[in-house]
Order: sequence, then C-alpha cells, then structure tokens
Amino acid sequence: MTVRDADVIVVGGGPAGSAVALRLARGGHDVMVLERAAFPRDKPCGDCVNPGAVAELEALGLASELAERLEPQGLKGWSIEAPNGRRFRAEFGVGETGWAVRRRDFDAALLAEAELAGARVSHGARVFGLVTGTENRVVGVRFRRGGAVGELRSSLVVGADGLRSVVQRRLGLASRPPRLRKIAIVGHLAGPNGAGDRGELRVRVGRSCGYAPFAEGGNVTLVVPRSDAAAMGGNPRRFLERGLGAFPEIERRVRSAGLEDDVLVTGPFDRPVRRAWAPGAVLVGDAAGYYDPFTGQGIHQALRSARLAAAAIAVALEDSDAANASLRRYDWRLRFELAPTRALQRTIESVIRRPGLMGWLVAAMAANPALATRLIRATGDLTHPAAVLDPRLWLRALPSLIGEL
Repeated sequence: MTVRDADVIVVGGGPAGSAVALRLARGGHDVMVLERAAFPRDKPCGDCVNPGAVAELEALGLASELAERLEPQGLKGWSIEAPNGRRFRAEFGVGETGWAVRRRDFDAALLAEAELAGARVSHGARVFGLVTGTENRVVGVRFRRGGAVGELRSSLVVGADGLRSVVQRRLGLASRPPRLRKIAIVGHLAGPNGAGDRGELRVRVGRSCGYAPFAEGGNVTLVVPRSDAAAMGGNPRRFLERGLGAFPEIERRVRSAGLEDDVLVTGPFDRPVRRAWAPGAVLVGDAAGYYDPFTGQGIHQALRSARLAAAAIAVALEDSDAANASLRRYDWRLRFELAPTRALQRTIESVIRRPGLMGWLVAAMAANPALATRLIRATGDLTHPAAVLDPRLWLRALPSLIGEL
C-alpha cells in the first residue's frame, strides 16, 4: 500500500495556491503547500486586486478581515491615456471597489489564512520534478531544500507555481512559446505620493506605464518590448527611472517620493497551455495559462481558478474512478469562463499596438461615459466582456467616433 504524505500537494503559495489550499483544508482534506520563497516576499506585479477578485475574497469569507489587516487603498476606477495624450476616466460603479495592496503583504496574509484553515506550509522547498506511477499518473513531487533532495507523495498535485510553472513544464502542457514579447519593470515608491483613488495607465508607442497608489507609497510598472532588455545592462532601477521620462506625471510623483532599492523584472506574459490538467495533477492561476496583464485581472483569475479546481479536486479525492473526468470538467469550465476575458485582453492588446486607433477609441470613451464604464467594469471582472459590444452604446458613441476621424 502506497504511503501518502498528504491528500494534496500544492506547489506554490501565491494567491491561487493559497486559495485552493484554504478551500480544500476547510473541506477536511490534508493539504501541504510547498513554497520556494520565505514569506513575506515581493512579487513583480501591478499590485491591484480588482473588484471581481475582492468578490472572490468575499466568497472565501476573507474580504473584511484582509481589508482590516492590510488597509489597502480603495480603487474606484481607472484613468487611461492614449499615446496622443487623449484620456478618459471611468469608475467601476457605485459600491464597487478594487484594492491597491502590495503583493508582499497580500500573499503572506492569504497564505497565513490557508495555514490557519489547516494546510501545512513548507517554505524554502523548491520543486524540480514530479513522481509518476502507473499510466504516467502524477503521484508526488521531488524537491530541494538547502542541499537536501526529498520526495513527497500525494493523491493529487496542484501546480500553482506561476508563469514559469515547473509542474506545467514537467507535464508538457505548454501549447507554444510566448508570442507577446513584453517585460515589466516594477518599482515601489519609498514615501507618500498624494495620489487619489484611481489607478492610472499611460500608453506610449511601444510601451506603457501603470501606477497604483497605496495609502503610503505606490506601485509603478513600466512595460516595454523584450528587445529592450539588453539596454537594461543589469540595472533595472536606472532603466525604470530613465523610462519614466516618457510619462512626466508619473515621473514627477516618483521623483518626489523616491524609489525603494529593489526593482523587479518579469515577463514575457503570453503563456498558453494545451490543457490545465493531467492524471493526478491540475494547474491553477498563471500556471494554467496567462496573457498580457494590461487589464490587471491576474489575481481574479487566480482566485476563480482556485475555486473551480478545489471543487473538482474534492470530487476526485472522494472517488478515484471519477478523478480524471472531474479534472477534465474543471479544464473545460475554466476555458469556458476565461475565453471571453482572453478575447477582451487580446482585443485591448491589438488596440494599444495601434496608436492612432487607441487615440480614436479613447476619445470616444471620453465622450461617452457609459461606454467607458462598461469597459472598466469588464476589466474589473464585474460584467461579461460581451457587454462592451452592446450595439446601443456604440450607436450612441457613433457621432463622437465619426467626429474624431
């Protein structure tokens, strides 16, 4: 008889891994989380939790508690600027608020909640391989901690290990190399910023800059083509400071407050998968496929995939004969739910690559607040992306669209 170290091993303690571990532990399952880093740790991210993600936290019963503990800056909406300087502002809607909160603090708090629910958390464990049994079913993981190598067995393994997921790669589930070749350089303000309750996105030809205000400080994220990486010369801080010259409003804010020492780099972001499961394993969060983070929807997708995966895993643990069918249904449902969002993300990426088109559409949004609000609500995961295509809204916007030609 095989001795198992846990019912479920979760590889990665970010939002997706913590949420799936928390849900399973609450359900009475023995869950072990293997996280390579020591928490708290910084993460290259825009540090935004959109309203849809806040709703997922409410479904976990954690939104109020985390808000009290982390004191995030409430985000009511976004200000978007095209390369020609035209901009629009829109809000998520009455009573709908996102958060600007540092991932270092958010991730640590969420993982602590998983541990309180009964999940066992092991820091400093770097998973490098999978253990497979009959018919190539995943039955465990191999990991390193310090100079030691270990092996752990479980009924199921969850790959929640991010963009460069080891679990995904070992299972051969990536569908192709990245095509959207961008990198993000992420810094944090060292002092007060005086910003308000909206995030900011500024687009220039070939690059963009996002700003998220914290109660004290803020996040600044510069996104550039990967081909620019050579110009970084091993000094991302200097590269970021120089790159902000194209975004004078944000640059002034950063110069006034100063930057913290650590500046992080991540990307590329376009990492699709053939499917998000294999016998004995399932992928969640960024490991289950990811696209351009311009719309700031990553944490919502992480928490939503964790909710769907936890339900499928519970069925698989209850009835081993139904395990593959349950994980397959998870994959289908995840794809079904994410398809409209990914289509919107690709459409937005196509628009920002065309400065003239973006300027034209931004001007139309500025002249038609209902259309702008619909877009911001869709990227906030508050409404279905198809709502942006409402012909009534576009008919009302037609005069301003024609006027901008």
